[in-house]
Amino acid sequence: MTTLSPLNALQTLAVTPLPNATASVASVSATASQESVTAAASTIVTIPSMIGVNAPVVYTPEGKLANVAPTVVTWAQNGTDAVTLAMAGNDISQSISGQFYGLGSALLDRFKTTGSDFSQSVNVASTGGVGGFGQSAQGPQGDIKLTVKTASGVEVDIALDSGGGTLSVSMHSSGKLSDAERSALAKMADGFQQAINGLSAVPPTVDLSGLMDTDPSVLSSVKLQFNVTNDGANNLAVDFSTSSTARTLSISGAAGKMDVDVDTSNSALWGSDAQRSQAIASYLKQIDNATARGHGNAALMSMFKDAFSQMNSNDGTPSQQLAGTTYAPWLAQSDHAMLTGLADFSASVTETPVSSNPYRLGEVDAFSYQLSQSTRSEGNLLKGTISQTQQSHLSASYHQALTGTSAPVLNASKTSQNYYYMQINDDADSTTQIATEKGKLLSASLSQSSSQSTRQSEYVRGVLTSDVTTPSSSSQSKDLLALLKPLFENGQAERNSDAWQQALAGIHSMVLLGATTN
Repeated sequence: MTTLSPLNALQTLAVTPLPNATASVASVSATASQESVTAAASTIVTIPSMIGVNAPVVYTPEGKLANVAPTVVTWAQNGTDAVTLAMAGNDISQSISGQFYGLGSALLDRFKTTGSDFSQSVNVASTGGVGGFGQSAQGPQGDIKLTVKTASGVEVDIALDSGGGTLSVSMHSSGKLSDAERSALAKMADGFQQAINGLSAVPPTVDLSGLMDTDPSVLSSVKLQFNVTNDGANNLAVDFSTSSTARTLSISGAAGKMDVDVDTSNSALWGSDAQRSQAIASYLKQIDNATARGHGNAALMSMFKDAFSQMNSNDGTPSQQLAGTTYAPWLAQSDHAMLTGLADFSASVTETPVSSNPYRLGEVDAFSYQLSQSTRSEGNLLKGTISQTQQSHLSASYHQALTGTSAPVLNASKTSQNYYYMQINDDADSTTQIATEKGKLLSASLSQSSSQSTRQSEYVRGVLTSDVTTPSSSSQSKDLLALLKPLFENGQAERNSDAWQQALAGIHSMVLLGATTN
C-alpha cells in the first residue's frame, strides 16, 4: 500500500510510546509573530516520542508540517496486527533503539497464538527520494537475526532490518512447531527485547539473561546476531549463542572488543548457587582492580562485567557427578568447595589502542585483560583426580600527568610534554589439585602466585628524565586436606555439621583467584 501526503502518513497510525513517555494530550501553542517559521501563523505541537523525549513538530495553518517535503509511505501489506502497529510508530525514529523498540517482543509474542510465518516492511521517503524524516542511506543501519533450534529439529529464523528509510521484519519456521515449542518461543519475548534495548542503547549495555533462560529439552540452541553500521562511534557487532554444551559471546565496537566463551558440557563442575555467586563476585572485583590499575575504559569494562556475569550464570541443575565422589556425599561437598563452582571459561577484553601523544606516536594508550579457568578430571565415580587452574593477565599502558591522576593534555609542542608514561604487566594463577579413592580424600592442595610489573617513564618538556621498572611477586601453597582432616575424623563431615559447612566456605574463599591477587 502506497500513500502520498504532505503530512507524514504514519502520524495517523497507532504509536506506542515508552512507559515513561508523556501520556497527556499534546500541548498546543499558537503564535502570530512575523518571525515564526512560516510567514503565516503556525501551530507547534509537542508529540511524545518513541524514546521518551518530547520533540516539537511545527504545523502550518493548513495542517501541513512546516519545512517538510511530502512523504511517500509504502507498506508491503495492509495490517493492524501488533507488529505492524509497532513498526508504524518506529520507522520515523532517528535512532536504532527507537526503530527496533518493541519489535522483538511483538514478533515472539505472535507464537502465543500462531506458529505461521510472517513478514512486513515499511518505507518512508520524501518525494525527493530521501528517507522520511532525514533517514537515508547515510544514516544508521541496523540488522538483527535471531535463530532458535528446537529439540525436535525445527529451526526458527527471525530478522529485523532498518536503514535507508526502510524498516522490515520477518519470521520463518522450517517445520511445524509443537505447542510446547511455541510457548517456549513466546516466553523469550521479553528477553529478546531486553537484549535489543540494551545493545541499541548509547552507550550499549549487555542484557542477555532472557535468551539463556530456556528449557534445553524444548529449545536446543539460541543464536543472536546484532549489527549497527553507518553510525560512527556507535557502530557495534555482536554475536551470541547458547546451547546445552557451550555459550559464546563476541562484541566489537569503536571502543574495543570482548569475547566470553563458557564450556557448559561438564555440569559436574557446577557448584551451589552461593558458590557460583561468590566466585562471580570475586572475578568482578578483579576486573574492577584491573580497570583501575590499567586505566581501562569505564563503559567498555562495565559491559565486560555484565557479559562475564551473565554468561557464567543460569547454569541450571548439574546432571553429572565429580569423579571419585560416589562413596560419600561429603566428598562431593569438599571437592566442590575446593573448586570455583563455575563452568570452565575464557574471557578477554581489549580496548582500541589510541596514540594520544602526537609528539611520540609510538606511545599508545592500550588495555588488554584476560581471565580463564580450565579443569582436567580423570577417573570414575569410585576414584579420580581433579585439577583446576584459574589465570589472569593484564597488559596496559597510559599517559598520566606529573601531578594528580588525570591524563595530560598533549600536543606537538614540547611545552606540553610533561607526563608519566605508564606500562603495566600483571599475571596471576591459582591451581587446585584433588585426589579421591573409595570414599577417602587422598590429597588436596592449593598453589597460587601473582606477579606485577610497573614501568614508569617520566618526561619533562619532551626529555626522558627517569625510567624505572618496579616488579613484585607473591606465591603461596596450602594443604587443604590438612584443614579438613580433623572434621573427617571426628564425624563432623558425615554429620554435615555447621563446623563442616563453615570450613568448606572458608576453603572456597581461599581457592578463588582473587584471594591473593586482590
